[in-house]
Amino acid sequence: MEKNTVRHPAFHRMVVRPRQIFLVMRLTIIMLLFALTQVQAKSYAQEVTLDASSMSLKSALRKIESQTGYSFFYKDVDIQGKTISDLHINKAPLKDALNKILRQQQLAFVIKKKTIFIRTITDSPGKDRMEPEAQIIEQTTIKGHVTDRAGVPLSGVAIQLKGTTKGVLTNEAGDFSINLQNPEEAVLVVSFIGYITQEVAVKANSDLKIQLTEQPHQMNDIVVTALGIKSQEKALGYSVQKVGGEQVETVKGVDIGTSLTGHVAGLVVRNSTEFNQAPNIQLRGESPLLVIDGVPYGNVSLRDIPADDIQEMSVLKGSTAAALYGARGSNGAIMISTKKGTKNGGLSITLNSNTMFNLGYLAIPEVQTSYAHGQNGKISTDYVWGPKLDIGDSAIQWNPKTKQEEMMPLISSGKHNLQNFMQTGIITSNNISVTKSGENGYFRAGLNHVYNKGQFPNENLNIINYTMSGQIKMGDKFDLEGHMGYTRQTAPQIWGHGYNAQGYLYQILIWTGPDYDIRDYKDYWVTPNVKQNWLYNAWYDNPYLIANEKLDGIEQNKLNASLVANYHFSKDLKLMFRNGYDYYSNEETVRNPAGINSTRGGSSGSTFSWSWNGKGMYGMNELWGYSLNSDLILTYDKKIGDFGLNLLAGGSIYYYKDREFGAKTTNGLQVPGWYSLANAIPSTAVGVNSISNNYGTWARQVNSLYAKASANWKNAAFIDVTGREDWSSTQPASERSYFYPSVSTSLILSEFFHLPKVVNMWKLRGSWAVDKDMAGVYATNRLYSIGSSWGLTSSSYPNSLLPSDLLPSSTRTWEFGTAAYLLNSRLHFDIAYFSKLYYDRQTSVDISEASGFETTLVNTDETIARRGLEITIDGSIIKSKNFEWHSTLNYSNQHRYYVHLDPVYSSDNLWTKKGERVDTYLIYDWLRDPQGNIIHESGFPVESDYKTKIGYADPDFSLGWINDFTVGRFTFGLNIDGRIGGVMYDDVWDDMFETGASPETDTKWRYDQVVNGMNNYVGNGMKVVSGEATYDKYGRITNDTRTYAKNDVEVGYQDYEQSLSGGGNHGYFDETFIKVRELSIGYNIPTNKWFGKKSGIKSASVSLTAQNLFLFTGFKYSDPDNDAEDLNSPSQRMVGINIRLGF
Repeated sequence: MEKNTVRHPAFHRMVVRPRQIFLVMRLTIIMLLFALTQVQAKSYAQEVTLDASSMSLKSALRKIESQTGYSFFYKDVDIQGKTISDLHINKAPLKDALNKILRQQQLAFVIKKKTIFIRTITDSPGKDRMEPEAQIIEQTTIKGHVTDRAGVPLSGVAIQLKGTTKGVLTNEAGDFSINLQNPEEAVLVVSFIGYITQEVAVKANSDLKIQLTEQPHQMNDIVVTALGIKSQEKALGYSVQKVGGEQVETVKGVDIGTSLTGHVAGLVVRNSTEFNQAPNIQLRGESPLLVIDGVPYGNVSLRDIPADDIQEMSVLKGSTAAALYGARGSNGAIMISTKKGTKNGGLSITLNSNTMFNLGYLAIPEVQTSYAHGQNGKISTDYVWGPKLDIGDSAIQWNPKTKQEEMMPLISSGKHNLQNFMQTGIITSNNISVTKSGENGYFRAGLNHVYNKGQFPNENLNIINYTMSGQIKMGDKFDLEGHMGYTRQTAPQIWGHGYNAQGYLYQILIWTGPDYDIRDYKDYWVTPNVKQNWLYNAWYDNPYLIANEKLDGIEQNKLNASLVANYHFSKDLKLMFRNGYDYYSNEETVRNPAGINSTRGGSSGSTFSWSWNGKGMYGMNELWGYSLNSDLILTYDKKIGDFGLNLLAGGSIYYYKDREFGAKTTNGLQVPGWYSLANAIPSTAVGVNSISNNYGTWARQVNSLYAKASANWKNAAFIDVTGREDWSSTQPASERSYFYPSVSTSLILSEFFHLPKVVNMWKLRGSWAVDKDMAGVYATNRLYSIGSSWGLTSSSYPNSLLPSDLLPSSTRTWEFGTAAYLLNSRLHFDIAYFSKLYYDRQTSVDISEASGFETTLVNTDETIARRGLEITIDGSIIKSKNFEWHSTLNYSNQHRYYVHLDPVYSSDNLWTKKGERVDTYLIYDWLRDPQGNIIHESGFPVESDYKTKIGYADPDFSLGWINDFTVGRFTFGLNIDGRIGGVMYDDVWDDMFETGASPETDTKWRYDQVVNGMNNYVGNGMKVVSGEATYDKYGRITNDTRTYAKNDVEVGYQDYEQSLSGGGNHGYFDETFIKVRELSIGYNIPTNKWFGKKSGIKSASVSLTAQNLFLFTGFKYSDPDNDAEDLNSPSQRMVGINIRLGF
């Protein structure tokens, strides 16, 4: 019987999907191209406003400079002592204003680019028009190039002539050009946010090379907070940590998340070794919200954002930090700011190419190579407890070349089958971006391609990202900014991993032996699409057939776009409208030929599952949907004496809709090799359909109002109060509204107390917030499930009763912290402690069947607290002219504890008690004597009937150590991270004992059993001679009269080892590990020297890169980084090269 779950009574397939994508793309491109034309436009129509009864001419010119960004050149004698009176100019074009001001002073002007030349009007005919070429004031063009200490060009650096308002900004390549009257006497002031300001004497040098030194980190740095609001770090009452985009641009894997590992205290990244599996990112033990340029998209992941597009990431930790996002931000948020153009930055092009290859393994299973497949020393089609190899014996075996069974010698021809089946993994990442900036905005476009060749055949992942962004400034009050991103991801095969999926390790490593050479089976057909060339005829398949024929392929498309409009009523009052939209379409196709043996299938999406079929199978599933997030925000910022006030009020609408449709054959394929639903074998059995369908639809809308009030006194004492009200469409009408309050405060102690000179700044902070968890889409609106039974349509109602008084699960979070800058801001530390209480938790309980239902949801009185500590220490360890070492150390821990137990619904056992951790790791351990020795019965270990705690699942703490070195033009980066403590089951290690593949089973007792027919193994432990033990319901001994003797019962070695597998504490390990995550060694090339000025290359660098370099752990045969072991693929070491060019 096949069932199709109806998720919406009026389901229909979305029709206009490709057209929607292209429509949004076209509209966004038109808007961004319009921005580009505006960037290029000349700004002679700049408006000027001046109102004064009397003003010196020099003061009037300075005001015009500040309003327009233009610079004036004149002789002092021409304007000295001149004044203007009754000046009333209101929003006049620049030229009109200048005519009105200068004509009455007998002065002429000419505009050349961004410079206005002024001179006295002469009496000579034709001279009043003042051509630009006239030598009014002799000018010398000074050019320059600005870099950081590593030689990397800096864009947006301010270059100002000292004592004047005249200045320019460097472009994306770090270049600038400025005209000076007397360069021999000129001094340029070079300033840039985050760097120490320098004064450079020009003298006779017309081509300046300027190197800026990074300024020590300070608490007045700006960070991006909730809703994209920028705030001073010292004003925040909660923990925030930043990661610069440059930290993920050099060593580039498939996912940015891998490069984030260890960079942020409290952010734990669990990296998988499996193909196409993204890292699991958790912030304080939970999944954070991802926000891009202020928009919390519903369907965009970190993989959809090219590393080269990221300017900065701000990690907002905890509920208070992201309180303005409501339930979506209850776990904190990762705020990503993408790169934008700089004012007058000109045109720049950047190229970044990174290629890495597999250079060995950090963890890979080892196998015994002395015994063939089989059991009890005999050849059979299961296990690897077969006959001894390489001793001259023969057996009937499958010959892959003649494709028939033959008598063949038993030799160890496949000692390295896994390695011989695998291929060299490759990751390439190539990015090109173009930026054009001007007075009125910017335009930026980027193209990114990532290719990942996996370590198994036919694993090929292609990711293409295309991004565009732009800004239009329309006068001083209004600006418009847009962004668009498109991602396409394809892979022909993502199957082949894990135990239940009967993947490659299952087929090659666990259940087949070393008595065949895997390479002989590359020709995997005996009869194409009907019978495979393989030595097993049950349970297992030729791995090459799995790779190329038993396919699970994906094609994913995502589009996201945003539009932001800002209107400044005044310098204090601003209105912002922001709209974000994303659309996705995920298509998955599964198929297998006839003649396969391993038929356990899988699932994807929410409603699609399948089993492989020995008669052939074809299926397809598609998910598609979109989300819309719109904000309207009014902000007011005012300084009143010593007090500062910032007010925010706004509202948002968040809506998403997801749909799914799939179909698969159920009885096999009529024509072998033709993969189509039309080729399904017709059903002859009653109640069985030849094609099974699945479909569903989900939607939710959340309307919100929110407000924030921030106040400060003397920029030393700060307080923030926020409130947000949400109305969710999925809640019952009577409980549709939820309120989320938060309060945070920050106090700069160094502004109130006289502290030692070593303390530059010291801050205390604290915060509090309440969050509620909204019900699921169909939690309060149950629908019938439609299916077919015995050829007839049937429907059924869920067996869970909807409660009438269910409260939402809620949390309450406290956080306290302190931070300081020491030793001239060379050293910085930040400490945060948090406690998050979970209450009104929902749990499913059994109810009387007389009600017509089996279960219902209730709110339990059991409360749990998540408590944690985070410490960050960073600073410039060494800082000299030619050498610099900056280091950051991150430490964090977090655990869940029982705070209050529910007398009815809490578990009744020894480890569920107040103050105990929730993540206890429980097993059925071996029975043991008082000294801890394993008790045996009939020669085999005996397993207890009661669970025992052997530790905790979560690590004790996590560490990250980030290091950056600069030696002249050379750079060196070294990132180390790890997790200490925690227990994990090692599936691959334990399974190999059961099947006989483990190298630890290659013993003299095995040889004696297989070759000599002796069952002479004696397990280490004790046996019970007399007496017995009685236990209470918790497994505690109440009476024990047992006496013991050393176990002396001989048993077969295979039987004993198989009795250990999956029992007692066999296979459980400490998952502690330390990993050298990333390494880079780079050189910043002097471009003019190497390529010449005419090459157009403004910056260049080359780096040796490595990711996943070394692993130190006691965990056996697998990388514990993933925090779960299910026959995980080997952990690859990736080494390569990165090349970057700037034009």
